[in-house]
Amino acid sequence: MTESQKLKSWLFEPPTEPGTVFSIIAWWEARRFFYNMIVGCVGICSFIVFIICIINSNALKPGEDAVEPMVLLFAWIPINICYTAGWIIEVLAFKTGFGRKRLLGPKLMQVGVGFSLFCVLLPSVVWGSVLIISGIKHVAHIIH
Repeated sequence: MTESQKLKSWLFEPPTEPGTVFSIIAWWEARRFFYNMIVGCVGICSFIVFIICIINSNALKPGEDAVEPMVLLFAWIPINICYTAGWIIEVLAFKTGFGRKRLLGPKLMQVGVGFSLFCVLLPSVVWGSVLIISGIKHVAHIIH
């Protein structure tokens, strides 16, 4: 098993300890650093692709910014608020009896990681598509 497969397995594995509010929070918090590293690294790569695509598509006018720089500085705040919502939802479910088997956390983690990656990849996918379409239009214009 590769290191990335081990990380994925650990990140989404159901807890083995008995269910308590403390154990639910501990399960989530043990994974927060790795979640932030995964989303952060993918986000940085996506941002680089986004910048390359937006510059090469000639969509920016001179003096325009590709993105509001302050957004980048504070993006970690809503990302971590949403992450914390994961364990809050699981604690509430546990308290009401819905999450007694402790399978909700791993499912919420999968959905949360997937949604986070979708969000950080979306700008590069959109602008990559714009670049490809403008390239196709340019080639079609040359051919005709």
